[in-house]
Amino acid sequence: MILEIFELIGTIIVILIGCELFANSVEHIGRKFALSHAAAGSLLAAVGTAMPETIIPILALLFGGEHGEDISIGAILGAPFMLLTLAICLVAVTVLVMKFTGRRDTSDINVSIPAVEFDLKFFIAAFVFILIGAFAYNEFQNKLINYFLAGFLILLYIYYIKITLSHDAEDNETYSEFFYLAKYFYMRPTITNVYIQALLGLAVIIFGAKLFIGYLIIVGAEIGISMLVLSLLITPIATELPEKYNSITWTLKKKDTLAFANITGAVAFQSTLVVSIGLLLTEWNLDAHTMMNIFFALLSGIIIFATLKIKKKLYAEPLLIGGIFYIIYVVVSLGVL
Repeated sequence: MILEIFELIGTIIVILIGCELFANSVEHIGRKFALSHAAAGSLLAAVGTAMPETIIPILALLFGGEHGEDISIGAILGAPFMLLTLAICLVAVTVLVMKFTGRRDTSDINVSIPAVEFDLKFFIAAFVFILIGAFAYNEFQNKLINYFLAGFLILLYIYYIKITLSHDAEDNETYSEFFYLAKYFYMRPTITNVYIQALLGLAVIIFGAKLFIGYLIIVGAEIGISMLVLSLLITPIATELPEKYNSITWTLKKKDTLAFANITGAVAFQSTLVVSIGLLLTEWNLDAHTMMNIFFALLSGIIIFATLKIKKKLYAEPLLIGGIFYIIYVVVSLGVL
């Protein structure tokens, strides 16, 4: 059991290595095509680092055996919840630590307000439709409802791409000059080599994600916990590591729009295209745990959006509530209360 836990942690380290390679590539691609931080974060970084939570549901259905569907649904719905609670809280904690150590003057999070507002509105709308669809399916048990909702979510994300590409760059946006393949393998930072590093990063992330599924099943069987609950709690920790890690490092570099758009853009992607995978390939029967998961993610998104609308900027302190939501969900899911 101890060995399997260490092996599970090892797969997480593999995913981290992949997302560091990929995030570095995203900055160089963003510079090459003169993309705003909002577009680079919400599209390139978010979609690329969302590969684990896109791939794991499919791999789980193919190789997860009797637990495949539970792992798949847990990976799909656990991801937006993890990002809008724990990941947002970690960014807020990073900002506060920087403030207390003198690396920031205030707890303000300097993001592109129009871009983040749009991401959050998009997510809230998508999740409201998902909730309505879930209740409708539970009532009528007609698979056509799920197929219709999946098609609608796919079209909705295409619209999201169109709007996101139109976001203007903020003042003083810069990208990294550092390139890993140049430093360690003496390869020039040409666009071809940047693509090679991005693909290498994605390959490492996907490889780590596949290993993670196998070890998750082993650990879950040893613990004896429901595979759906375990997947809702544990799978997003691994699949969302790219977003959490990249966002924290970008926050440390004071690239707040990249950091935040990486999270909100990933949520937009996951609440549409990734959910459509579940709607099309699983029975999509959502129990109380999954409905509570959706509720907390939606509530956290609404609170962040309301803060932006009322204050016209983001502060770290209100975002700490996401961590409280996460703790409540974990406690209730594990039956401690």
